Amino acid sequence: MTAVVRYFKEVFEGAASLVTGMMITLRYARRKPVTVLYPMERVPMKRFKGPISFVVDDKSKDHLCIACNACIKTCPSRCMSLKADKSAVDGKRVLTDFKVNYMLCSLCSLCIDVCPTDALRHDDPNYDMVSLTQKDLVMDLLDPFRQRKTPLTQIPVVGNAPAAAKPAAAPPATPPAAGAAS
Repeated sequence: MTAVVRYFKEVFEGAASLVTGMMITLRYARRKPVTVLYPMERVPMKRFKGPISFVVDDKSKDHLCIACNACIKTCPSRCMSLKADKSAVDGKRVLTDFKVNYMLCSLCSLCIDVCPTDALRHDDPNYDMVSLTQKDLVMDLLDPFRQRKTPLTQIPVVGNAPAAAKPAAAPPATPPAAGAAS
């Protein structure tokens, strides 16, 4: 009888295990799903170190960068480049180009920490920056401001005038052919 008792005991334990598993499944079936349909739905990230972007001033709708080069000097990856020219209006420095190479950037936030005007931040919505080419990972942070034609991008600068056309070089003189009459 011990073999028959053991058999029924195993059948009872298997049925109890099946009922327990089905109860857990039914409990989770009534809950809201935890998965997200990714490209259509996005999860808001908290405390995410994503690509760098400029902070937009509420009043002027422009960036706060004063082209002090502090971010360039502190960057351990040397992934940023900044170009500033003198304003034709008042002689102050005007930011004309700011590029970040994300192939080199380690997202260390040192540039954000050292900025005296708090002009830089991590761009939270762009946490899935993907590219098929290296050229797409070198980004100009001033492009959104140029597209909106914000006031700081419209300041005329000294030294940004188109270069004067160079005169065409004259073709080298060819020596007369041998036996040619002069």
